[in-house]
Amino acid sequence: MSRLFTISTLVVVVLAPACSKKESGAPSAGKPADDKPAAGDDKPAPTKLPHLGRQIDVPGEVTVSDAIGGDGDMVQASAVGALQIEAWKTPQSLDEAKDDAKAFTPKHLQADKLADGYVLTYDNVGSMGANFFVVVRREIGGKVYKCGTTVDTAEASKAAVEACKTLR
Repeated sequence: MSRLFTISTLVVVVLAPACSKKESGAPSAGKPADDKPAAGDDKPAPTKLPHLGRQIDVPGEVTVSDAIGGDGDMVQASAVGALQIEAWKTPQSLDEAKDDAKAFTPKHLQADKLADGYVLTYDNVGSMGANFFVVVRREIGGKVYKCGTTVDTAEASKAAVEACKTLR
């Protein structure tokens, strides 16, 4: 299941920029966050996650929509790509997440423990170029959450990690 999540997140990251506007130039079906600062403001600001009843701090202009599979929220912003945040029905241990990463021939695999979970990052070069993977596990209020994405720059990967750490 987590490989499916990673692959589907990669597809979203690749396709999201192409689908972010309708042909008429109108915004996509995702709902812009009402409480976000004006475009161009790169300070992280609280973004509500309606399906999860949580918040996350994301810089810039943010769009929130249904997560792939509908069991969470997807947050799209230029700084972080397309973050998928969901309640993790079958949470993985850090070792299991590292094992799943092997499917992508990871380079620079880094695992950090958090007080309530972990952060796992790694990268590789695939047919579409550089890929930077982020998987963050957080336990909040007795539930386990997964926050992750696949992006094409190290900067976006770092921003995604910082955003996922603010999940509350």
